[in-house]
Amino acid sequence: MSSKENTSLLFHNPNAVSRIALWATIVAWILLGLGVITFANQAYSIITNWASIAMSLPASLFDKISAFAKLFADSFVPVVYFLVLRGVSVGLNLLQDLFYGNTEEGDFEELVEVETAN
Repeated sequence: MSSKENTSLLFHNPNAVSRIALWATIVAWILLGLGVITFANQAYSIITNWASIAMSLPASLFDKISAFAKLFADSFVPVVYFLVLRGVSVGLNLLQDLFYGNTEEGDFEELVEVETAN
């Protein structure tokens, strides 16, 4: 078989899979950066306006906690997106390695023996 016939048997474009993994990584880091900027902006806003915020807080401890929970909840969403997109990227790269047979069981056995020996 020629290389042209080999590529015709594939159901996907290997370059497209690599590009999807690359863009998933890029978008993940952008979202994480935006999440950090948003958290810093909200924290700065709370610190600079603390006098007016402290006066308007409810008396109950749980109400105070729930008032600040929104700050952390809004900042947690980009972290989840980051983890999901990084998982997609790593998963696609791992599946591509497995598809092309770039991993051999002997390599893993040698690594495990070296780690257990130390």
